Amino acid sequence: MLLHYFVTLVISFALSIILTPFVIKLSYKIGAVDKPDKRKVHTRIVPRLGGLAIYGGIAGALVYVFNIIDLSFSILLASTIIVLTGIIDDRYNIKPWQKLFGQMIATLIILIDGFSINYITIPFTDGYYLEINSWIALPITFIWIIGITNAINLIDGLDGLAAGVSAIAAFSIFAIAASMGNIPVALIALAILGSTSGFLFFNFNPAKIFMGDTGSLLLGFLLAVLSVMGFKQVTFVTLIIPIIILAVPITDTLIAIVRRKVNKMGIMDADKNHLHHRLLDSGFSHKQAVLFIYFIAGVFGTAAVFLNNANLLSSMIVYGLLLLIIELLIEKLALISKKYRPLITLYDRVKVVIIDNNDNKYNRKG
Repeated sequence: MLLHYFVTLVISFALSIILTPFVIKLSYKIGAVDKPDKRKVHTRIVPRLGGLAIYGGIAGALVYVFNIIDLSFSILLASTIIVLTGIIDDRYNIKPWQKLFGQMIATLIILIDGFSINYITIPFTDGYYLEINSWIALPITFIWIIGITNAINLIDGLDGLAAGVSAIAAFSIFAIAASMGNIPVALIALAILGSTSGFLFFNFNPAKIFMGDTGSLLLGFLLAVLSVMGFKQVTFVTLIIPIIILAVPITDTLIAIVRRKVNKMGIMDADKNHLHHRLLDSGFSHKQAVLFIYFIAGVFGTAAVFLNNANLLSSMIVYGLLLLIIELLIEKLALISKKYRPLITLYDRVKVVIIDNNDNKYNRKG
């Protein structure tokens, strides 16, 4: 199986690198380009059909995978619908509900083929889980896939950001799936890892091409489907581990919803207060912001791999540390608002009390 892992990775990586220059030319030819505006950080016209090259790499690797294991064709079919939706949007800037319609069709194909979240393991218990009835499992799975698909789309705001975060998530999923003996998920994860890594040669700052919605929707969709495929066993902390693996896009999306509600904006209204925007505002360079988010994604991905086999006490400690990291990032970067700083405010008050007590002790001695 190691040979199949290697070949899958190489095929997707090589195809992505080979196809990307052709996709760049195609993007310019059909007018699928990204023009600068007040919401964007780039200052020049950039082709944005890069997701087509990512799809080519993944599809090519899946053709190989189809020949070595029994894998449902519905995954490639649904991915193709996602890609077609993205291509249309990257060329014509369709409305959000039209993009959502394409995502819904692709998700329904996955559900009809029998993929769904069947169990939810209860955290901090010794293997207790809830079995979900199909009439509940289907809408939960539907919402999960649509949500993750759009979460990756929302973080695609800096050169190489969505591709790198997706590659890190794919590697984490591969590591867990391989350790569990889930070969189909491991192979698809490697196909994603190889294709996104190859694309990064052209997409890292300064980017020669963007992945566009074609790429971000595809990567979000496949990562969501993989989590449904790979993490429905009762021995796995269902949903918790995938949430940790995808913590960066999920957290950024949820914070954006809260922030827009707090500021009395519509949920779909765009703003420049996402994690990558706030890092830039804090003085990070473009590359530093991307690498910092890679680091955070890597920390969460590593934690997910560890938690897959951790005992109860270790899990509780790690969960607590991860929540603390998220909260400190939210407060320090003012991701919700500049006034939201409960932990930092508490720390400042405790520090003042400690300093005052030390001063009083010194004065009494004096």
